[in-house]
Amino acid sequence: MITSHRAGCAAADVGPRRILDLRDSPWVDGPGRTILDTASMIDPQRYRIVVGAFSGPRHAEHAYLDDAGRRGLETYRISERRSLDLDVLHQIVAWCRRNAVHAIHTHDFRSDLYGLTAARRLRIPAVATCHGWIANDRKGRLYTRLDKLLLRFFERVIVVSERMREQLLQQGLAPDRIAVVQNALVVENYAPDRGDRSVRREWGVPDDHRLVGKIGRLSPEKCQDLFLRAAARLAQSAGGVTFVLVGIGPEEARLRQLAADIGIADRVVFAGYRSDMQRVYNSLDLVVQSSSTEGMPNVILEALLMRVPVVATNVGGTGELVIDGVSGRLVPPNDLVTLAEAMHSALYGSGRLSQWADAGERHVRDKFSHAVRLRRIAAVYDRVLAARGGFATAQSAVV
Repeated sequence: MITSHRAGCAAADVGPRRILDLRDSPWVDGPGRTILDTASMIDPQRYRIVVGAFSGPRHAEHAYLDDAGRRGLETYRISERRSLDLDVLHQIVAWCRRNAVHAIHTHDFRSDLYGLTAARRLRIPAVATCHGWIANDRKGRLYTRLDKLLLRFFERVIVVSERMREQLLQQGLAPDRIAVVQNALVVENYAPDRGDRSVRREWGVPDDHRLVGKIGRLSPEKCQDLFLRAAARLAQSAGGVTFVLVGIGPEEARLRQLAADIGIADRVVFAGYRSDMQRVYNSLDLVVQSSSTEGMPNVILEALLMRVPVVATNVGGTGELVIDGVSGRLVPPNDLVTLAEAMHSALYGSGRLSQWADAGERHVRDKFSHAVRLRRIAAVYDRVLAARGGFATAQSAVV
C-alpha cells in the first residue's frame, strides 16, 4: 500500500533519483525527526526520498508516517502480520520495481534485513544508518549481533558519531565503507524563550524550584533509575528542586515505584509523551542524560540549542556534543555519586548555568546545522549510485 502526498516519478523518469528510506518505528523520536527533516529538505532536483515503515498489529497507529504525510512527503506503509514476515520482503521488492527505486536506505535491524535482501534481489545499492544498538534482553543482544554482521554487506554504512565508527572498525568493516554523518537540527526552527514557564505551571512546579529533566523512552538503557537515585541525593541537600521524566515506555511502573520507595514521589513528575518539546525545554533549568549507551542523542542537541545546560554520561557521541566544563558536564556511566555531585554543582555553581547556556547554543548553531548533514547524506548517495553506474544501472534493475 502506498500513499502519495506528492507526485511520484514514472519508471522511465530520468529526473531525481528515488530513495526508499525504511525504518522500523512508529514514533517521531530523535532519529525519526532527523530522517524526516532530511527527506523534506534534500535537493528535490537530485533526490526524492520515500518514507517507508512497517505497519501491523504492533504499529497500528503510526505517528511517524502521519508526520511524514503532513510534511508533504511520499509514504509507503508496509503491511506485516508478525515480526519476521516473508511477505514484507515480497512487498518491498514489488513496490521498488513498480516505482523505479534507485537505492534503499535502512536504519535498524529489521529494516536492514529486509532492505538489504530486497536491494540484492533488485541489484541496486543499499545504505544503512546506525543510530545505536539496544541490547536490554536476549532478543536485543541477538539482533545487535546479527545487525553488525549484516552491515558488512551494505555499500555504505552511515554512523552518527566518531565513537560508533571506531566500534564498526573493530567489527571488521572496511574504513572506506563507513561515513560519519552526525545528527543535526534545523536550527532556524528553534526559538528559545526562557520567559515561557507555562509547562512549569501545568505541572504544578513551585516558582522558586529548579526543574531538572530527563527526556527519553522509559527503557533500561536510558537508566532513569540512576537519575532518580541521583535526584534523591540532590533532594537531601537542596530543598527547592523538582524532577521530571518526559517519555513513555515499559519501565514506567517500576520507576514510579522506585520514586515512592526512595521518598521522592512528591518531587517527580511523570510527564509522558509530549509533542510540544520547545515549551518543555523553556521550563527546564537542567537536562540530565544518564544513559548507559547512546548514538548521537538528539535530546542533548535540542537542549543545548534551547539554552538548557546538560549533565550527561560520556557514552556514544555525547562527548562530541557536550564540551565538558564549557557547555555542561560529562560523567562516567553508571556512577551514581559523580552524577549526583555534577547535578548539584551545575544547579548551584555561581553563574554556571548561564555560561553553559551561552556556550551550548553557540556550539550547536556553529557545528550541527542541518545544511551540513544534507550535503554529507547527498554525497553518500552520489558515491554509491556512481559506483553502480548512476541512473542507467539503477533503472535497468527495476524496470
